[in-house]
Amino acid sequence: MYHRRLVATAVALAAGFAFLPGQAHAADPAPNAVPNAVPNAVPAPAQSGWELPGAKTFTSPASNSYRVQGQAAVAARSAAVPSTGRTVYVLTRSTCTTDTGTGTQAAPFCSLQRGVDAAVPGDTVRVDGKDEGVSPPSDMEAVVVHTSGLTLTGGTNTPQIISFNNAAGKPALTLDGVSDVTISHLTFGGGNAPGLLVKGSSRITLDSDRLDGSGGNALTIDGTSNAITVTRSHASMFYPVAGSATISVAAGAKDITLAGNLVKGATTDNSQTTYQATGGIAATGVQGLNVTGNTVQRGCLPGIAVDGTSTAVSIQNNLLVETAAVAGCDSGQPAVTVSAESALGTTTDYNDFYAESATGAGPYRWAGTAYPTVAAFQAAQTQGAHDTVETVAPQQVNSGSDWGVAYALQTGSAAIGTANQSAPGALTTDYFGHGPMADRGAVKFQSNNPGFAMALTAKNTSAFGVSLALDVTTLPVAQDIYLQWGDGTVDVLNFYGDKPVKTTAGHIYKKLGDYTITVTDYEKTGNTIRNTVKVSTLGSQYTAYGPKRLLDSRDGTGLAAVGRVPAYGTVKLKVGGAGGIPANATAAVLNLTVTGPAADGYITAYPDGGPRPTTSNVNYRAKQTVPNLVMVPIGDNGYVDLYNGSRDTTDLVADITGYFTPTAAAGFAPVGPSRLVDTRNGTGAPRGQVPGRGSIPAQIAGAAPGLPGGSISAVALNVTVTNPRGDGYLTVYPSGQTMPTASNLNFTVGQTIANSVVVPVGADGKIRLFNGAWAGADVVIDVVGYYSAYETGAFMPVDPKRLLDTRDPATWGGGPLKGRYYAYLPMTTRTDIPAFVFNATVTNTGADGYLSAASDPNTVADYKSGYPYPVYAPNTSSLNWRRGTTVPNLVQVTPGRGVIDFFNQSDGDIDLIVDIFGYYQND
Repeated sequence: MYHRRLVATAVALAAGFAFLPGQAHAADPAPNAVPNAVPNAVPAPAQSGWELPGAKTFTSPASNSYRVQGQAAVAARSAAVPSTGRTVYVLTRSTCTTDTGTGTQAAPFCSLQRGVDAAVPGDTVRVDGKDEGVSPPSDMEAVVVHTSGLTLTGGTNTPQIISFNNAAGKPALTLDGVSDVTISHLTFGGGNAPGLLVKGSSRITLDSDRLDGSGGNALTIDGTSNAITVTRSHASMFYPVAGSATISVAAGAKDITLAGNLVKGATTDNSQTTYQATGGIAATGVQGLNVTGNTVQRGCLPGIAVDGTSTAVSIQNNLLVETAAVAGCDSGQPAVTVSAESALGTTTDYNDFYAESATGAGPYRWAGTAYPTVAAFQAAQTQGAHDTVETVAPQQVNSGSDWGVAYALQTGSAAIGTANQSAPGALTTDYFGHGPMADRGAVKFQSNNPGFAMALTAKNTSAFGVSLALDVTTLPVAQDIYLQWGDGTVDVLNFYGDKPVKTTAGHIYKKLGDYTITVTDYEKTGNTIRNTVKVSTLGSQYTAYGPKRLLDSRDGTGLAAVGRVPAYGTVKLKVGGAGGIPANATAAVLNLTVTGPAADGYITAYPDGGPRPTTSNVNYRAKQTVPNLVMVPIGDNGYVDLYNGSRDTTDLVADITGYFTPTAAAGFAPVGPSRLVDTRNGTGAPRGQVPGRGSIPAQIAGAAPGLPGGSISAVALNVTVTNPRGDGYLTVYPSGQTMPTASNLNFTVGQTIANSVVVPVGADGKIRLFNGAWAGADVVIDVVGYYSAYETGAFMPVDPKRLLDTRDPATWGGGPLKGRYYAYLPMTTRTDIPAFVFNATVTNTGADGYLSAASDPNTVADYKSGYPYPVYAPNTSSLNWRRGTTVPNLVQVTPGRGVIDFFNQSDGDIDLIVDIFGYYQND
């Protein structure tokens, strides 16, 4: 049994994640200590205390919130095509990868084309998919519908069908010779083609859709189609072709109704510098056309153009917006043009004209005559008697999917309550589904909650967790708020209108990565707003790499030229973005080796751009060769700084064995510690020394309790060389791979030396150990953990902090740690913290020995009671020393029941320094 010494140190977890300095005590009496919680990583002092290390804040201001279109009722199905009551289910291809479904809800198709081909008249085709960031789920194909009597409807996230890439040049959706088809809540985006083409079809209803044209019209209705109704839909163009229009109706089409839509024309081409002659709605030779209650933001051509010989045309209740960008167009086009041949068959009235700039070309060109003002038009024609010029600027209420054309009327607008509700095609609700609709344009004036908006602020709270603060500007009305966390999880918050809508919610993700949080607020007077904020989890997971040499001052590897590290000098080592390592890597696992130092000193590794910590990673004496494993954060620029804390020069070698990234990779799981290999007695390998210039395999997968039989990406070991018969080095590398030019520890004849090793595991579940000496050496391997894609432990590097220094009377006061004594550190009882990462250093060593680190079987409460359970040192070592030497080593150890022990496995006193460098956190 070992005698105990208490170390009352480290950290407490609260709202501020504060470090609490603790007085260390020499103790056999029951300690008066409290458990430590998770320490923080990057120093961020603030008035509220120390923030979570590296924690980021993600915001989306209230100005980003936008109103959401309601689920408007679709038009009744034609009596000629009764419903079958059957639904064919489709998932977008971006959501499902293997198209083996049968169209049921349990096994949906992964292609809309397969869905419509399998449907029969009377069927409903339901399209769903998960959100992809701020974009809806997508399906890259060009779909053609040949079956009449279908209803196509999308989920609440408006899935999109896009004809880009291999489908380019074809409309995203073509209705080919069909009738009685209804399409709602879907997005169609054409690549060098219309988003949607109606061809030789009749009795078609498009409601609450999004239609986008890239290099083509958003919607094209051909001349052989009739009875086409497009309502409450958004239509826009990108990368426009000169002379095109967002909505194009060809000569010969009959009975077309365009009502309650948001129509956005384009003013510039793909380069965003050259003005392009494109329009909003263009119809030629149409027999029956109702353009009613739309909001049209025109491009360089008219917002509404009626050409050819068109008859039975009605243009009423529209809000025509001319942005300042139109002033740069050289076409001089007015908002509305009607050809001489169409003028007799056209009625225009109750339209509201708004121009951001005074340089607009005027409201009308009628039968070839341009009218610069509404008054001039009214004086010359019998049309437009109720037209108005808007003097109160409407405000955009959408910065989301409606692309800045959802203009809301403001108090005092001439368009409020002045629409002709009897106009052909007039709707009873607006674009968002609010009614009754008596205003001009597509968006109803909202007097009941005009300032309705929502701000979002998200913060990291842990490796996998975030908090989300909501601040809603609203009148005191009841509302339901839906939080979609971006991983399929939805929470609902209810407010009853009796207090401000300000609250904070939290979420823990199952996987690291980037997520888009979508918050939708449904208030009970009928308004709905939405806002989104992108967040990234804070933790990082491990990717095995190499081993590979990144730095060797002896031959200039990683440096501009060959040269030793100068006294008190710093080497900047490129890691992130080098040699295939991702630029977003957050930390690196490096084996640092000091060799040939001219004086005593130490090496400190830290992220470039940050302050150099007061802790050290490698301590050395003159002429000594000393390795040590480090887990060091990487600077934002991809560099790690290596500082030589010596009055003279030294050579320095750095080998990388892996890196951490803020995305799902291999998580850490602690085991043991357990002994895997000891060549002195034949444990895990044949008894006998590893021969000079020879190697042996070591089984990792399934070789110790807690080690799985497969799927191990890398393993965390403590490797010790003892009884070497010559000077040399040891290289640990994955089985089945070529031995790298790298080393894990260096030794001299007769020396016992240990180093932590994180090494990738070969496909056969093994590693190999190469003895680089010309004579034999014994090797001992203890396992402390492993990395696997099936584990979740995410690394949280911290700002290095000294938890224990037995030389410091201010924090310890008990003098050196005596032989066969152990020091115990209360850490944390949190079950989501599987392990801590320390750098342990022994100095002033009174006898040869070794240090063991392990979890304590007791809790702090057991120690407080005065009756703790007996503690026994494990049969493993974390570092080994000779009398009078200073030896560091990285230690990864689980806190178990909340306490970690450091055992002095020698007969002499030692001074022990323990610095914390990070911890792992599960989901």
